[in-house]
Amino acid sequence: MAKITLAAFGDSLTEGYGLPAYSSLPAQLERRLLEEGFHVAINNFGLSGDTSADGLFRLADVIESKPEAAYIEFGANDCFQLMDPQQTKLNISSMVEAFQEAAIPVLLLGFKPMNFTPQSYATEFNSIFREVAEKFSIPLYPSLAEGIGESPEYYQPDGVHPNSEGVAVMVENMFPAFKSFLKSISS
Repeated sequence: MAKITLAAFGDSLTEGYGLPAYSSLPAQLERRLLEEGFHVAINNFGLSGDTSADGLFRLADVIESKPEAAYIEFGANDCFQLMDPQQTKLNISSMVEAFQEAAIPVLLLGFKPMNFTPQSYATEFNSIFREVAEKFSIPLYPSLAEGIGESPEYYQPDGVHPNSEGVAVMVENMFPAFKSFLKSISS
């Protein structure tokens, strides 16, 4: 199997806010994939504080790095700032479209609003990722925080960013989705 370069494109959850670089989501995911025999290099394009609009602004740099594949992980900061879900959906759709135009396969990582998010907003926000994935026929991992929920033992003191153990649980849970995604693009 040829080496696959994957762009990890997202916000602080990708960057690894508050963690040493080797504990970030891309670093732990890369190690897990290598252990399973995938020949992969993951480049971290995460930037703390980024909304989907900020990501759209940085998108050209990611595409110019010429990855063979990418994951998109935005929405948490949009949600925390209660940005219009339709605008978030449009921004993420524009990202997917740009990757597809560059012939770069994409896996979309969804974000579920935390308990403190107003219910009416959370309901509208929750449909974004599924609708984008369906529209562009791309794989979706629906909830980045799957397996850690809001359990304090998996978070840094801010209660928002996962600690190293939290990231490890996230990686274990999303591993089958990445395994399937990488197999589909290398066949």
